[in-house]
Amino acid sequence: MVLQTQFADIKGNDLYIDGIKASDLAKQYGTPLYVMSEGHIRHQMNELKTKFMDKYEKALPLFASKSFSCLAIYKLANEYGIGIDCVSAGEISIALRAGFDPDKIYFHGNNKLPSEIEYALSHDVTHFVVDNFYEIENCEKIAGKLGKKVKATLRIVPGIKAGGHNYIMTGHKDTKFGFSSHYGIYLKAIQQILESDNIEYEGIHCHIGSQVFDLFAYVNAMLQFMKFVNEIYNTFGVVTSKINAGGGYGIAYTKQDEPLDFESITSEIMKVIYNEYDSHGWERPAVMIEPGRYVVGNAGITLYTVGCIKEIPDVRTYVSIDGGMSDNIRTPLYDAKYDGIVANKAGETKTKTVTVVGKICESADMITKDLPVTANIMPGDIFAVFSTGAYNYSMSSNYNQLPKPAVVFTYEGESRVVVRRQTFDDLILFDEE
Repeated sequence: MVLQTQFADIKGNDLYIDGIKASDLAKQYGTPLYVMSEGHIRHQMNELKTKFMDKYEKALPLFASKSFSCLAIYKLANEYGIGIDCVSAGEISIALRAGFDPDKIYFHGNNKLPSEIEYALSHDVTHFVVDNFYEIENCEKIAGKLGKKVKATLRIVPGIKAGGHNYIMTGHKDTKFGFSSHYGIYLKAIQQILESDNIEYEGIHCHIGSQVFDLFAYVNAMLQFMKFVNEIYNTFGVVTSKINAGGGYGIAYTKQDEPLDFESITSEIMKVIYNEYDSHGWERPAVMIEPGRYVVGNAGITLYTVGCIKEIPDVRTYVSIDGGMSDNIRTPLYDAKYDGIVANKAGETKTKTVTVVGKICESADMITKDLPVTANIMPGDIFAVFSTGAYNYSMSSNYNQLPKPAVVFTYEGESRVVVRRQTFDDLILFDEE
C-alpha cells in the first residue's frame, strides 16, 4: 500500500488526511464520502504556477475541469491565476460564477451545441479549441450575429497512440476528436478560418491521451506539431502564435505506476517548441498545457463503511461497501486499479486478500480486486480508497437511485463541506408529480 499524497499519513492504527483522522471524518459527515485534500490541490496548483506559468513567458496552464468540477475547485484555480479548460456551457457557467476572467477560459468539445457557442460568446468567452468543420460554420454564423470574434485554436490529431486505456487514447488516427493530420484536412480547416470574417486563427492544439507515462510520446507529439507549424507557414505565410500542448499527465494509482516528473514533461515540450521557433527567428508562441488528473487525482480519498463480507472458499473474499460504481465508475469503465486500506486499522499487518465491491446491482460493480488488507476487517470498519480525486465525483450518478456523496475539503487540520450530500428528495427534484 502506497499513500499517493504527501498530505495523508498513518499514525498508530489510523489514517489521517491533512491532520484529521479519517474515521472522524466518516463519523462527522457520513459515508460514502469524497475527501479532497486541499493541501495537495494547492501544492499542485502552485507547481503549475511557479514551474510553468512563472517560468516561461506567455505560458498558461489550464486546469482541465472535467476531471473534478465544482464551484470550490474553480475558485481555487482562479486564486492561483491559472486558466480553465471547459468542455461544456455548464462548466463555463461555473467558471464564470467562480469569478474567472473570460479571457482565461478555453472552450473545448467535439460537438459544441449552437446554444453553447452562443452562451460562451455572450459571456465574452472567445477562446475556442475548434474541433470540426460544422463547428467552424456555427462559430462564423453565431459570432457574426452577436458581433463577436472567435479566437480559434485547432485541435489536430497527431497520429500518436498513448494513454492508459483505449477509451482515453485521443491522439491516434481513429478518434472522434479533432481534425486529421492526414490528407491535408487540418489545412483546409485553417484556410476556412483565415477566410472567415468572425473567426481569428490563433494556434493548434494537441492531446495524445490520458494517464500517459511515456516522455517520448510528448516529445514526439511536439516534434510532429512543429512540422505542422512549418506546413502552416509554408502554405499560408502565417506564424502560429499559440501552441496548446494538452495534458494527460499520469499519476500513481498503485505502486506499479511510475508517473513522469512535471518539470521533465514541460521542459522537454518547451525545448522542442523554442528550438523550432528560434531557428526561424520567429517570435516565441504562447504555450498552454491542460493538466487535470495531475492536480486533483491524488488529492482524493473516498471513505466507505464496510458491510457484508462474503467468503467463497477457494475463490475469493468479497468485501461490500456502501457505495460503488455510482460514485466510482472508473473500475467498471476502464478496469482502473486502486489501492486502499482499512482506515481505522491502518497500522495492522495485511494478511488477507479481498475484492472490494459496491452495493449496485451489477456484477461489474467493483472498486478494486485482490487487495491485501488486515485479516481483522469487519462490518462497520471504514475503508479508504486512494487517488479518487479525478473523474470520480465528476462521473458520479444516481444509478440504483443512490444519493451522491458529499465532497469535503480538508486543509491544515480543518474540514469543510464544498458539495452537500444529496437527499432522497433530491432524487425526484425534477420529477413531475
